[in-house]
Amino acid sequence: MYQAQRLEKILELLNKKGQVSAKEVVEYLGVSRDTIRRDFQILGERQDVQRTHGGLILPKDRANISSYKERLRELTPSKAQIALKAQRLLKEEGVYFVDASTITTKIVEDLPRNTKLYSHSLDVAITVSEKENVDFHLLGGEFYKKQRFYYGRDIDILKSISFDIVFTGAAGIKEGLITLDDYEDVVVKKLALENAKIKVLVAEISKFDKDANFILDKISNFDYFITDKKPSDEIMELLGKDIQIIY
Repeated sequence: MYQAQRLEKILELLNKKGQVSAKEVVEYLGVSRDTIRRDFQILGERQDVQRTHGGLILPKDRANISSYKERLRELTPSKAQIALKAQRLLKEEGVYFVDASTITTKIVEDLPRNTKLYSHSLDVAITVSEKENVDFHLLGGEFYKKQRFYYGRDIDILKSISFDIVFTGAAGIKEGLITLDDYEDVVVKKLALENAKIKVLVAEISKFDKDANFILDKISNFDYFITDKKPSDEIMELLGKDIQIIY
């Protein structure tokens, strides 16, 4: 079982019971105590999980952990259609990077044979964990619970990989700039995009009405923009002539 799968199962158990011990999780998952100790160390860094001597507990004032299934409920029909259109760009034996979003999680549900995939997304890791045709690499590090991604030293590997396609979403798009909520998310995606043969933005048209704090790139620097509706004339002007629009 991959680490991402174990973490998700531990969180689900913790959410049900409010507290779990290392001994309990060792028996539940059938792995070694040293493995669970490392998993507990990662989860203990989250703000919504408290580590105790020999276990984990939930703070009393904490809301329920957002599980993988709950996360997928955010997948609207529009996002699902965007993902299906994006899948048509995939080819066998391709090397891809996908970011942490509900759309990219949907994209990786159906992948061609012998795909090599990189991501910092926990949900992507869970989705592809049992797929035999995927050589998956999860970039580890500190876990950012809101967007459910990891950030750490592993990102340096992105500097030496030539990706056939990099798929990324957006928190907002304003004045032609793609913006995100987390600086660390920007750092990871910028590294992946530097060596991308094809850059693909997957986002709903409604993102043009939103803005976030950290700038990823100009939308005009992307090769494809896959969205849910035909862009307005104003948006078309911002996109420029070089980007291919799929809706």
